[in-house]
Amino acid sequence: MKHRTKIILLTILIGLVAIVGFIGFGFYTMEIEDHYGDMQNLYYESKNGDLIINKSSSRFGIVEKDWKRIYIKENGKSETDLYNWIYDKNGEETRIEIYRPINSISEFETINYSDITKMIEDSEMKLVIQN
Repeated sequence: MKHRTKIILLTILIGLVAIVGFIGFGFYTMEIEDHYGDMQNLYYESKNGDLIINKSSSRFGIVEKDWKRIYIKENGKSETDLYNWIYDKNGEETRIEIYRPINSISEFETINYSDITKMIEDSEMKLVIQN
């Protein structure tokens, strides 16, 4: 093969890989937007280990995030998808705040809601996002 033909084929191959990658990334972001809707910013802003608080029901948990979902691990309960955790039994959206602890929370199993509010007041956690 001539040198010019190799360059043309390599350019076409790189272009195709870029187009397929762009389309794949679009499908990935569309999946998150389809699942979480207006709450997709909670997915993008949060990280593993963040503390999520449901102000409407006084529930809290730790964020566990994978490549396309957020799960909330509550004390003594199994993991719940963020979408199911945000909405109450009537389908109404509740008020959510996500905090990033400055120091890790080692005794999560023994913490209660009043301890969490005290930690927030004492600036031991940084507000990441709220809805």
